[in-house]
Amino acid sequence: ELFILYFRHNSDELTDESTALTHELVQAIQKRVVTPDVVISGHTDTVGEMDYNYKLSLERAEVVYKILVAQGVAPANIIVTSHGEGNLLVKTGDNVEEPKNRRVEVVIK
Repeated sequence: ELFILYFRHNSDELTDESTALTHELVQAIQKRVVTPDVVISGHTDTVGEMDYNYKLSLERAEVVYKILVAQGVAPANIIVTSHGEGNLLVKTGDNVEEPKNRRVEVVIK
């Protein structure tokens, strides 16, 4: 199961729509009979330096990690990764703002 949460520009703050989706995400994890593995992958658009974007995407992933742990998801079952601008959902050139690339993907396995 895949959830995509979006973030505000140059920020680790979720959009209002994605904040509302976190409840559904936690429920999807908790309804599993067997404790699932959860993979959280942070991403950015291409605005800014590559090193900065890697750090920002990791911060975004960590925000989602903290939300899940606070709601009772076992930390041992969560993997956090960061892609920076290296895995764009919408292909763009460098220094292009693209809201759909400012995201965290959460895969429940």
